[in-house]
Amino acid sequence: VGSDCAIGKKTVALELDREARRRGFASQFVPTGQTGIAIAGWGIAVDAVIADFLAGAAERLVIEGHRRGGEDVLFVEGQGSLVHPAYSGVTMGLLHGAAPHALVLCHLAGSTEVDGFPGHPLPPLPELVELHERSSLPVRRARVEAIALNTRGLGDEEARAAAAEVEAETGITADDPVRFGAGRLLDALMARTRVPV
Repeated sequence: VGSDCAIGKKTVALELDREARRRGFASQFVPTGQTGIAIAGWGIAVDAVIADFLAGAAERLVIEGHRRGGEDVLFVEGQGSLVHPAYSGVTMGLLHGAAPHALVLCHLAGSTEVDGFPGHPLPPLPELVELHERSSLPVRRARVEAIALNTRGLGDEEARAAAAEVEAETGITADDPVRFGAGRLLDALMARTRVPV
């Protein structure tokens, strides 16, 4: 899940899948968008699915991901954002249809408003965490177990400081998996969901 569109949800899922496979897990990236499908060679572009059938499409993707080798863990590519005025519906459909056991919240470090919607502020990260966890409740309670930061435009020291600030603000492990690797995020995700790493 993410605080906005186009902030790296697909990339985070791919990085986590790569790290899980490196550690010997039977892991699978589950593509839900056109680029993810081009990378993985399968999937459903959920933005083209009629809204009434979106949760069912997400459920079908989870079943297919397991069939394709994700017996230990699946990383479902997120779409949209629950706080995006145009694309929140696809996020909710994926959240309910995939029925995840855990969530990774993706966030562009330093962003304060929805991109392309001036004057539409992003809630503070603790509120975003609570919103996503509450939104999962009708199907399966899922907690935000890690926060993946996109630190583009920051130097390494600034990126580490941004992650430390997010951790202090939320109490949740935060890191940039592209810049620093997905290891810390995967450790937090697996430890809190009681999967041995």
